[in-house]
Amino acid sequence: MRKSLIGAGIAIAAVLAGAGWTRNKLAADRQGDWVRVSRGDLVTGIDVTGTLSAVDSGSFGPPQVNDVWEYKISMIAPEGSDVKQGEPVLGFDTAELQKRLDEKSAESEQARKEIEKNRADLALRREDEKLKLADAEARLRKAQLKLEGPPDIVSSNERRQIELDFALAKQETESIRQRIASFERAAAAQIALLTSKQLTAASVVNETQNAIKAMTITAPRNGTIVYVINWRGDKKKVGDSCWRMERVIEIPDLARMMAKGEVDEADAGKIAVGQRVVFNLDAHPDEEFAGTIREAGRTVQQQQGTKDPIKVLKVNIVLDRTDPAKMRPGMRFHGTVELARAKNALLIPRSAVFVTGSGPVAYRRSTFSVTAVPLKLGRENEKTVEVVSGLSASDRVLVPKVADKEPQKS
Repeated sequence: MRKSLIGAGIAIAAVLAGAGWTRNKLAADRQGDWVRVSRGDLVTGIDVTGTLSAVDSGSFGPPQVNDVWEYKISMIAPEGSDVKQGEPVLGFDTAELQKRLDEKSAESEQARKEIEKNRADLALRREDEKLKLADAEARLRKAQLKLEGPPDIVSSNERRQIELDFALAKQETESIRQRIASFERAAAAQIALLTSKQLTAASVVNETQNAIKAMTITAPRNGTIVYVINWRGDKKKVGDSCWRMERVIEIPDLARMMAKGEVDEADAGKIAVGQRVVFNLDAHPDEEFAGTIREAGRTVQQQQGTKDPIKVLKVNIVLDRTDPAKMRPGMRFHGTVELARAKNALLIPRSAVFVTGSGPVAYRRSTFSVTAVPLKLGRENEKTVEVVSGLSASDRVLVPKVADKEPQKS
């Protein structure tokens, strides 16, 4: 009977203990998740933020057309769309150019018709004057033959008349020759002027036709459309105007990306070329990327996109790898410039550490209990803390879901 009572008491104690553990476990589960303690490298350093950028990114805007300074966008490929080489990606209104083309085409055609008319008139007049010249030359030869005849066969009065006819025929012949030469020169000058006018108009026509073609920008390679943000922080759209040197879109090479970062002015003196950087994209916070600082600014400057007098040091980061499926130019990132690295450290999330009056603790889950374990901590960064003592690898600790880190009492 005594043994039975003892056994029943043990069973009741076990049930009560199990019930207590279950209440503790359920209470803890309601407040957060259980995360395993792990070993890894703890990187400490300086915060860096910035955006991704393509190493090779062609930017495109209006073509350089003579006498055109303002352009109106008539077509633009959707931002983020994938385009292939040769596809139209940007277009500008051609109404003014078409008007110029029509005017110069008409001017060139009119000049061509005038040239043809002048040449036809010149040919007719030339033939008419040649007939007059031939008639005058015939009379001149006839008079000359009479003068060369024997003097005794004509009277003196008749000879004087022949001499007068010869002089008049000679004068008329010379006059016709001079007249032909004069109108030939005038016609040639007029035709040269008209030809110059036609060539000038034709040149403008050809130039304008090429300009109209150039108003449609095609992709020089396969890529993704990215809109350029102007100094006001705006992106262009159909119907907007832009000046001739303004850039409207980019078609980056997504296979080669880099990171353009900014470091707070207070930490600028700790930055050096060659330092390692680890970062996470805002769009993919669970995946870590890494790179190396290739360039660092020599001076700090005001942070872009803000009116606050915040000064930063700009750095260019070469990435260890590019993931075209996840990386796009303009994506924001947050990371750390590595100043020190603790290898094979015992690590837990910072949020798993609870501050108490007797020091930091973590709530460890074991088979039959949830226990507050005092911790001795080492180095830390914004996400992770090194545990010097109090926990071991594979222990599970509570990471709370709520902002205050005070577990509920069971």
